[in-house]
Amino acid sequence: MLLQLESVVLFVHDIDAAAAWYAALLDVPVEHENPRYAFVRAPHGVIIGFHPADAKNPGGVPGTTPYWEVADFDAALATLLARGATLHRGPGITDFGARVALLIDPFGNTLGLNQAKR
Repeated sequence: MLLQLESVVLFVHDIDAAAAWYAALLDVPVEHENPRYAFVRAPHGVIIGFHPADAKNPGGVPGTTPYWEVADFDAALATLLARGATLHRGPGITDFGARVALLIDPFGNTLGLNQAKR
């Protein structure tokens, strides 16, 4: 029934600024479906969409958190912090031995890092 994750939509106050920040982070172009929806194509085909925040979906920390698997936890964390993200939880180690951290991007949404125990 469910084949694969197709997209994650973040609700933000400035879709162009948020899309540009993620595009620079992932080194991909910003695309637009229409003037009120921008998106980037992340590795493995997952789309990260940016929709205007509103009363139904204000965005921010209480929303869903996408976690990214990373090869080098320390480098990924340093890059995100240098680009304006702030640390919200962690870094820590899960019961399975993975290194994790929860950050807040410059637009108020959460972003997780995960480096599985190898």
